[in-house]
Amino acid sequence: MSDHTQSDWSPTTDFANLRGKHMFLVVGRDFLCPFLTKEGETMATVVCTRWLDAFPASYVTVLRNAVAANLNRPHRFVCVTDNVPGLTDGVEGIQMPDLGIPLEHQEKGCWPKLSILAPGVLPADEPTLYLDLDVLINQNLDGFFDRLEAKRGFHALREWNPTLWSLAPLAMRPDRGVQGSILGFYPGEQAELFRQFNEHQQECFDRFDLDQDFLTKNAEEVNYWPFAWTSSFKWHCLKYYPINQIFPKVKRPAKAKVIVFHGDPRPIDVVPQGNYRWGTQRKFGHGPVDWVRDYWLQYDSSWTEEETELEACVPAMMAA
Repeated sequence: MSDHTQSDWSPTTDFANLRGKHMFLVVGRDFLCPFLTKEGETMATVVCTRWLDAFPASYVTVLRNAVAANLNRPHRFVCVTDNVPGLTDGVEGIQMPDLGIPLEHQEKGCWPKLSILAPGVLPADEPTLYLDLDVLINQNLDGFFDRLEAKRGFHALREWNPTLWSLAPLAMRPDRGVQGSILGFYPGEQAELFRQFNEHQQECFDRFDLDQDFLTKNAEEVNYWPFAWTSSFKWHCLKYYPINQIFPKVKRPAKAKVIVFHGDPRPIDVVPQGNYRWGTQRKFGHGPVDWVRDYWLQYDSSWTEEETELEACVPAMMAA
């Protein structure tokens, strides 16, 4: 890459110092306790990102609680964000480094997500699982860490193919590269990947539409998560019109560990009670999807049945 303007950010502190600035919690099934691990036990990190308030803070709460219920190993759950005070109580925040990304590229392309790769932001030698805020945890997550520990490198979803390609064996489908909703890595191994972006931001913006396109071309040793571990709500749960009118029920993928919402709709769009339309022109539905609604009520105790009436959800839906 040729030289372009880079941000002024530099790793002026390490994670040991960050621990003094933020209270971290080790989270496991049914408990929260101070930062402690047994001797010889590997701490894991689960991280999400939030910037420009693109998602309501409740998304972070829901994801944190869902992870705690579905991950047996001791772990810290952190949100790297430009608005730490905006997080709900009990969510641990790390200030997102200011990389000097222009506002237009913060609003589209998901470029601020790459700040999690910056040296000093996350523990260098802890297995780290990144999750987008709009994913639903459907089964136990320990397998992601087991796989990452068994084979280090950069782990990611393989981008899904359009529906017709699902008729072909996976090996015959075009490889569309990285889908950035679920990433696995050791932060200390990603300094060069971060440098390639941070020192050549404008070239990256010119060449790539999305952060995941940059990762596809520049991440070394990309390992795809097993295909059956994830499902796309858009591709695997929804039917095209007019079939969706004949079979309107949206089925929950039974075997997927994580269900990914990407694009339209987002999870909160299918939570409220009422007879309303959501989705795209060709893939859409009406009213709540029961299992998404149940998930939301389960993992955000601040919501009640009344608060998920359509009128009460409108502000959160607009924010999302």
